[in-house]
Amino acid sequence: MKAYKLGLLALFGTLSGLPAAAQQLPRFNVEATCKEAQPLTPQDTNPYESCMRDETAAERQLRDIWSSAPEGTRTTCGQEAQIGGTPSYVDMLTCLQVAQGTSPTLTSRRRKPGQ
Repeated sequence: MKAYKLGLLALFGTLSGLPAAAQQLPRFNVEATCKEAQPLTPQDTNPYESCMRDETAAERQLRDIWSSAPEGTRTTCGQEAQIGGTPSYVDMLTCLQVAQGTSPTLTSRRRKPGQ
């Protein structure tokens, strides 16, 4: 009976236009990720700032396309973006764009530790 009620609540939430939990963009601690960013070129004197700028731009783009992406793609890209313990909106955006057959619009300007 409890599962039935939960199913009805999930159905009602979907029908009423409320986003289901799976449709919400994951929250990443990109500050911690960017603290580990390494310079990619000698000109990259502040890799933390570059990383934060890229991650913020990617998060904005993801907010526009996240709910329209297929659930399986969202799940896969959400998991892939967290590989290695350094979650990244840039990685997630790139994954979604590749899955949709479009060219990535933002490239990562950071290097994860060990790369």
